[in-house]
Amino acid sequence: MIASDSKPRSSIARRVLASFAVTVVAFAVTLGWGIVAQRRAADDSVELARGYVPVAMRLAQLRAAQTTLSTLVDGIPDEREPGSTRVLLETLVGARRTMFTETRTTLGQTLPTVGSESTRALARQLGTELDTIESLLEVDRGLFERLFASIASGDRDGINRTILSLGTVEHDADRRLRLLAARLSASIDELSSAARDREIRSIWALAVLAALTLAVGLLVSLHVQRLLAPLARVTSRSRAVARGDLTSREVVPSDDEIGQLEAAFETMVSGLSRAQALALSNERLAAIGKMAAHVTHEIRNPLSAMGLNVEMLEEELAGDGAARPEVKNLLAAIHREVQRLEHLSEEYLRVARLPQPRMEAEDLASAVSEIVEFATPEIENAGCTVSLHVEADLPSSLFDEAQLRQALLNLLRNAREAMPSGGPIEVGVAAEGMSVVVDVDDQGVGVPEEIRARVFDPFFSTKGEGTGLGLAITRHIVEAHGGTVTCESRAGGGTRFRIALPIAPAKSTGKSGGKSAGSLQG
Repeated sequence: MIASDSKPRSSIARRVLASFAVTVVAFAVTLGWGIVAQRRAADDSVELARGYVPVAMRLAQLRAAQTTLSTLVDGIPDEREPGSTRVLLETLVGARRTMFTETRTTLGQTLPTVGSESTRALARQLGTELDTIESLLEVDRGLFERLFASIASGDRDGINRTILSLGTVEHDADRRLRLLAARLSASIDELSSAARDREIRSIWALAVLAALTLAVGLLVSLHVQRLLAPLARVTSRSRAVARGDLTSREVVPSDDEIGQLEAAFETMVSGLSRAQALALSNERLAAIGKMAAHVTHEIRNPLSAMGLNVEMLEEELAGDGAARPEVKNLLAAIHREVQRLEHLSEEYLRVARLPQPRMEAEDLASAVSEIVEFATPEIENAGCTVSLHVEADLPSSLFDEAQLRQALLNLLRNAREAMPSGGPIEVGVAAEGMSVVVDVDDQGVGVPEEIRARVFDPFFSTKGEGTGLGLAITRHIVEAHGGTVTCESRAGGGTRFRIALPIAPAKSTGKSGGKSAGSLQG
C-alpha cells in the first residue's frame, strides 16, 4: 500500500465542476427549449391576432356588403321607390369599393409583416384573387346606370335584361368572395391546428427534458457522493486509529486527491503499526537484554567453576580403574547440563549485546553464498542437504554482514531442526520490486497458520528445547535494516522464511553508523 506522489490525473475540483457543468448544460437545454417553444407559440399568436384576424374581419365586411348588394339587385323589380333604392345601391357600391381597398391593404401590408413565408405566399395569392374580383366588378357601374335609366323610362324589358346581367356579376363576385373567405378560414384553422400540435409537442418535449434534467441532477449527485465517499472512509478510519486500531486495510484505487489521501493515510497507519511493533519488539528485547546481562553475570562464573571441577573429577576417575561406571555417567550428565546452561547464557548474552547495524552497500548474494558455505558442514552432519539459487545481476543492498550472518544462520538452523529425519534446504536470492529477497525453504511438517504470526515473538518455540529467541533476534536484525521477515507455507509442504532487504541507493557507499541506521529504519 504505497501512496503515489504524482499529481492526480483528475482532481476532485475539476470533477465536481464538470458535474455541475453537466447539470447546468442540461438545465440550459431544457430552459432553451422552453423559451423556443414559447417563442413559437407567441409567433403563432401574433400571426393569428395581428395578421389573419384583421384580414378575416375585413373580408367578412366585404362579403356582407357584397351579399347585401346581390340581395338588393334581386329585389329591384319589386321596388316601388326606385329613387331610394338607387341611393342605397350607390352607397353600398361606394362602401364596397372602400372595403376592397382596406382588405387589399391588410393583405398586402399587415399580414406579410407578421406571418411566415407560407403566410406571405398566401397573402399574395389572396391579393391577386381580390384584384381579380374587383376588376370583374368594374362592369357593374355601367350596368347600374343602364338599370336606373330603364327604371326611369319604364322599360320593363330593359330592366329585366340589365338586372339579369347585373345579378350574374354580383352573384359571381359574392361566390368568389365566399371561396376566398373559406380559403382564409382554412388557413386559419390549419395554422391554429399546427400551433396546437406544436404546443402539445413542446409540452411533451419540455416534460421529457425536465425529467432528463432531473435524472442528470440525480446522477451527478450520486457521482459527487461517490467521489466524496473516500473522505467519509478516511474520517471513520482516523477515528478507529485514534481508538488504537492499526490493522492494515485495503484501499480502493482512485486517481483523485481524496483517493490519494486515503492511500497515504493507510500507508501512514501501516508505518505506525510497523513502528509500534518494532518499538514493542525492541522494548521486549531490551528488557530481555538487561535481564540476560544480569543473569549471565551472576551465573557464568559459577558455571565455569562447576565445569572445571567436573572436568577435574572426570580426569581423576579416568585414572582410577576402580571407579564405578554409574559415577562416571553421573559426572558426564552434570557436564552436559553445565554446557547447556552455558549455551543458554550465551544465547541471552547475544540479545544483550545486539548493537545497531553498521551497514554497507554490498553484494547480498555473495554474503549469502559465504554464509551457506559456512553452514553446509553442520547441515550435512544433521542428514540434510542445502542448495543455493542466485538470480543474475542483482542490485546491491545495505546490510551489516555480521548481523545478517547471525540472522541467516538462525533460519538455516531452524530449517535443519524442522527436518529431524533429514531433507533438502533450498536457499534463493532474487530481486523483487525495490528489495532483494532471501528465501530459506524446508520440507518439514510446516508451521500451523494459527501460530505462524507468533513464531517471531520472544520465548515462543514449537520445539521442546530452546530459548525461543532465535527468530525474535532474526526479526529484530532484519527490521533494524529497514527490511521485513515473514513466515509462509510452501505449496509442496514445509515452510518458507523470507528476508526482504531494501535496495541500496545509487550513492550508498562506505559504512553508516548507528545514527544512519536509525534513519534508514524511520
